[in-house]
Amino acid sequence: MEMFGEARIEASRETVWDALNDPLVLQTSIPGCEALERTADNAFSATVVSKVGPIKARFAGKLTLSDIQAPRSYTLTGEGSGGAAGFAKADIIVSLEALEPQLTLLRYTVKANVGGKLAQLGSRMIDAAARKSADEFFGLFAKQVDSRKGDESHASARSGLDMLDLAAPLTASGGQVATEPRPAQVAAPAPVASQAPANASTEAHNDAVMDVLTSEQVKVWISDEIAVVTLNRPGSRNAMTYGMWKAFPAIMGSLARNPKVRAIILTGAGDDFCSGADIPEFEKVRGDAAQATAYEVAVDACCDAIANIGKPTIAVLRGYCLGGGAHLAMSCDFRYASGGAIFGIPAARLSIVYGVRGTRKLLSLVGLPMAKKILFGAQRFSADEALLNGFVDQVSGSSAKTTSWWQRLRGAEAPPPLAPVDPMAAARDFARSLAGNAPLSIAGAKALLNGMAMGTGALDLAHAERQIEAAAGSEDYREGRAAFAEKRAPRFQGR
Repeated sequence: MEMFGEARIEASRETVWDALNDPLVLQTSIPGCEALERTADNAFSATVVSKVGPIKARFAGKLTLSDIQAPRSYTLTGEGSGGAAGFAKADIIVSLEALEPQLTLLRYTVKANVGGKLAQLGSRMIDAAARKSADEFFGLFAKQVDSRKGDESHASARSGLDMLDLAAPLTASGGQVATEPRPAQVAAPAPVASQAPANASTEAHNDAVMDVLTSEQVKVWISDEIAVVTLNRPGSRNAMTYGMWKAFPAIMGSLARNPKVRAIILTGAGDDFCSGADIPEFEKVRGDAAQATAYEVAVDACCDAIANIGKPTIAVLRGYCLGGGAHLAMSCDFRYASGGAIFGIPAARLSIVYGVRGTRKLLSLVGLPMAKKILFGAQRFSADEALLNGFVDQVSGSSAKTTSWWQRLRGAEAPPPLAPVDPMAAARDFARSLAGNAPLSIAGAKALLNGMAMGTGALDLAHAERQIEAAAGSEDYREGRAAFAEKRAPRFQGR
């Protein structure tokens, strides 16, 4: 079993690190932990009562810490025996990233295996129990960290980092509406538009105001000039509802207008990216030919909004990436996948002709024979297969051999180095590298490349020339030349 996750904790990285190394905090946070005692500098003995499905057992074992890079990361290895119930062993890589002085992003990667009776329960039940335990742990851990902070004031430090609930359709008039940022832990009210004050200062809001309505189905975080857009229906494997398709043009338009968002990551909550369209609602929203046409218009508008935004987009793909989810992923500029991701387009099993735009994107990525195989066969394929056929750009921890166009020109066939274990970490690193480059340059290059890729006549030459001229006369162009002459990093503003 392999599992990834992350949690945002309202405390400094040092505070979170100290808590991760405190036996009392760990014992209080681990569900069912009866005892946790330090036996050496980086080792503990532990007793944990755990229930998976019908099996409940008391596990006695040990925890060890290794690969310690304070205060950034460590590897926690736990192993224990539950007698007749079997055994369990897990390697957990934990890393901390300081998003703000009082906001820390904790990421974890779990690789685990079980034996004995536990192994007979099946992966779905074991995975569900593991996910539940992880959620409980981080909920309890966050409370423990909060109790250690004392009277630290951190509300103002989070400006611009509050989670925004963004997914209801635009108003009928297509007008712009805005919501004030809400703390991540506070449930959003029913969708109600509230216009931001006309004299509101962009700097004062730290561009956390977004021109869309609120909903629980899509969430957006902004930090480090990177917006993370998360499909938030984990109980349905993030299947896209009709409302979600219709919401994305507003979401992407809002991010396009935000001058401090330089790159966008699209991902899914829980274990999956997106299992496709929400088929159970088809009877209501796609029941006849007219509804089907309107539905496809909404899908195309959603994916066009992602594809055409003048900022780099990266899809982080875990678990299922199927059907409409594949279209979402293909609409992004880059696709970073976990080793356990599963891909497929099952349209042929539903008597649906995959849309023109999605088919064109698939063809451009994988070529004609492979596109036919994927669409005709409606079969699922693995992350390594997706890497080899060109559907994704990087697979975490993959050893699959692939060859870049530059390597092919040179006649080389060497495999790339192993990618980082966590695709989100890799995507954020890549997004940061892009965020430092000139926004006008990236927007212009993206428009030209997308237009050229769509074939003869698709590129608006007049618009392309206007973008080239605008960049040549921009403040950023002058800043780039000055930075080069002064041998320093440029500070681009997107104007």
